[in-house]
Amino acid sequence: MPARPAADFHPAFVVPRYGEEVIGGAENLARLTAEELARRGYRVSALTTQALDHHTWKNHYPAGESTQNGVRVTRFPAETRLGDPAVHRVIKSISEGARLSEDEQTRWLEGVVTSEGLLGHIRENAGEYSHLLFLPYLFGTTYFGSMIVPERSYIIPCLHDEPFAHQSLITRMLTSARGLIFNSPGERRLASRLLDTSDPGPVVGMGLHPRDGDACAFRNRYPVRGDFLLYAGRREAGKNTPLLIEYFRRFAASRPGAASLVLIGAGDVRVPPDSSHIVFDLGTVTEREKWDAYAAARVFCQPSVNESFSIVLLESWLAGTPALVNRDCEVTREHVRASGGGLAFGDYPEFSLALLALLEDGERADRLGEAGRRYVIGEYNWESVIGRLLDALGVNDS
Repeated sequence: MPARPAADFHPAFVVPRYGEEVIGGAENLARLTAEELARRGYRVSALTTQALDHHTWKNHYPAGESTQNGVRVTRFPAETRLGDPAVHRVIKSISEGARLSEDEQTRWLEGVVTSEGLLGHIRENAGEYSHLLFLPYLFGTTYFGSMIVPERSYIIPCLHDEPFAHQSLITRMLTSARGLIFNSPGERRLASRLLDTSDPGPVVGMGLHPRDGDACAFRNRYPVRGDFLLYAGRREAGKNTPLLIEYFRRFAASRPGAASLVLIGAGDVRVPPDSSHIVFDLGTVTEREKWDAYAAARVFCQPSVNESFSIVLLESWLAGTPALVNRDCEVTREHVRASGGGLAFGDYPEFSLALLALLEDGERADRLGEAGRRYVIGEYNWESVIGRLLDALGVNDS
């Protein structure tokens, strides 16, 4: 821990949603990093909107200033035009791979979510903060906010290789900022390709605190018996949750009684009625219950191809649970390669063989889970992460 925080260091994390109830990887990254800095004695602020839900962007929290776990949080009204057919058409066009005009891209960024109150605060008070850290990349709060004071702006883009990241205004934003900070080497390589540069910025990542889970408590709480495959996170097509359910149903049909599938997290998920005895949708659970699930699971699966870090994957490794990841996701595939903490699949046959191997060879599964645990403790402890962050921001402690 630094002996003395730099006196003039006062970062502000600018994120469209902020709070312990908010579900989202970028949002967790912002909040937990801010809180860790505050715990170490730094002045830290968060500038955000009143929204809780990223589907409606309805104002939920009170406007104004509060202090949460040592972080000064200032909230402003969220503004969205997702109900506007013109905005919907633009988003659909981008999703289908179209390259749009700058006016159309502006309509997208203004239409998803922005906040004139937040932007006005940055215009009037940017000098109060030594660094403005914006995340993630694809919201109006990040684009319009970072362009106000690019010389103080650092972007933690949380990039995915998706059509939105290929739009010209996003390239302009990323190249205009004072610096870019990445969560993983795979995300950094993606930025290198998008921006045509060999050095887009450093990898910092996020720290995680090891926590103990209680497998017995999970078993006592839920009617899940025997080995199970766990998924945690947002349940939606963009995270490949439907694909995971489809693959697991095929696996269960060929290997009756071998395992169950447990899903936890937010979002709608459709479990076919004929699979309700093997696919358990537990919905949103508490932090304690999530860690109990990690401890009880035989295998953790991350089927998503759109990850810049994957907090849940690394959390599952801290519980010593081996992982099964999608080979088409460069980030999670690299985590598995670097750690030796799991296996990867590219199609159903590979999924089936890998899952069966982890279920049938308990000693191998335990070795992989332990390798993953050592990897996370070594690479993503808070001491290392905060040190990398301060280096990336040019902050010198004495």
